[in-house]
Amino acid sequence: MIKIAICDDDRGELAKTRRNCMAYATKHPEYEILINTFEDAKSVLSHIELAGAFDIMVLDIYMPGITGMELAGALREQEDACEIIFLTTSTSHAIEAFTLNATHYILKPYTSEQFDSALDKAFSQLIKRKQALITLKSPEGVHKVSFSNLLYAETDMHMQNIHLSDGTAFKVRMTSTKLYEMLSHDARFFKCGSTYIINLEKIKEITTRAILLDSNEKLHMLRRQYATLLDRYTRYSVKGE
Repeated sequence: MIKIAICDDDRGELAKTRRNCMAYATKHPEYEILINTFEDAKSVLSHIELAGAFDIMVLDIYMPGITGMELAGALREQEDACEIIFLTTSTSHAIEAFTLNATHYILKPYTSEQFDSALDKAFSQLIKRKQALITLKSPEGVHKVSFSNLLYAETDMHMQNIHLSDGTAFKVRMTSTKLYEMLSHDARFFKCGSTYIINLEKIKEITTRAILLDSNEKLHMLRRQYATLLDRYTRYSVKGE
């Protein structure tokens, strides 16, 4: 499911943007799209705190209280990698928008074609992230590993034991630091001490002594690592990414 949030203090513009999103969803039945609307930025932040993050945010910039630009900045500070589309009447914030990794910046009034083009770009970026992979070389050969299939990596001397969700395991000669460099841009991965790199998406339970994964494997954890991992996992879960 792709979750879209629309935030605009002008109810007429909010309704128009919702109609455009619904029309896009009708044209693209291959996507399961859920749309939420908000009239102020505080409501967006409250919703995210309670129910998790959105995949795409369509934001007006000029709103009372917290502006759309300030909302986007707050999301990026929380390491929220959602796709952001700004809708505005002015070009004056365009540079600031793209420093926040905005997907698109649309000037009002806009056409349905312009809006669809912005959503096309946002969906393309989402799919790229979901289909991301790395190439690793083991003694047995070359492995292309999708991020969604990578369960965890465990350090063993100068080797990394790579464990996949499908039960496959293999070794690569690489430091955990180097491997984490290849993965750290994706919010799913966390380096837990010097031993493990874990896909947070695959965690079923965390205790002070162990990490239980979806595969029902248990990873031993030092007590001093518990608070850091729990905090990182909680932030990831709240973001919903």
